[in-house]
Amino acid sequence: MTPPVSDDDLYLLATINRHRASDDDSTTHRLRRLIASLLRRWTYSNHLESVTVSGSHAKATALRDSDLDLFLSLSPSTPGPLSSIHASLAGHFRGCLPLTRNVSVRIMFEGAGIDLVPGRRRPDSTVHTLWQSRYATWLQTDIAAQARFVLHSGLVNEILALKLWRRRNALRFPSFLMELATIHALAPNRPISESFLSLLRFLATGFRATRLIDPANSNNVVSDLLTPDEKSRIAIAAAMSLRAPSWPEII
Repeated sequence: MTPPVSDDDLYLLATINRHRASDDDSTTHRLRRLIASLLRRWTYSNHLESVTVSGSHAKATALRDSDLDLFLSLSPSTPGPLSSIHASLAGHFRGCLPLTRNVSVRIMFEGAGIDLVPGRRRPDSTVHTLWQSRYATWLQTDIAAQARFVLHSGLVNEILALKLWRRRNALRFPSFLMELATIHALAPNRPISESFLSLLRFLATGFRATRLIDPANSNNVVSDLLTPDEKSRIAIAAAMSLRAPSWPEII
């Protein structure tokens, strides 16, 4: 039996839908085609196997103003260190205000923020090696498997609500870690108001001590992306939201 929809559920769903990226937004795929065309003149173009939409747009967890993530799959034979590939990508788009982030090069293109994520594919595999600029090391993962894990979790609305809550509280909380925290804390098919309160309780009490792992590679501890202080700030903000008198107007 479908649980009854409360006024709080209706409010949260209306807020989420107001900020959710459009399902039929052709801009995402138009930008992907334009960037792919520009990459034909890149130094590593002969090794570029595909340019695909990744990140929140591939997982249906994008907000209207979310940046676009494009994954650049490079062949196993791509020469040179990954750090040099990052530098070359930034140089190729030097007219687009390139900014090196952890695993991506962010550019501004036609007024949109676009994160270009290059990865070298392992032979006979969909696993790629990515460079982490923040830690000066590499990691291996399957970007498509990550997207499927989130997309099929049944918790897209809760993840979108958490993204809006993160924005309202000005917190550093990497999106993939938010997605994994939500999937760890909740079961699908519950009323959104109940599940989001449960998620806040988890963030306030259990999040700091929880080890969250990349579903595509158990060697990647995604919860380590935050420092203990950053986790504490999230826990404090969640506790304050649980005490807010204006629930559910906390997103």
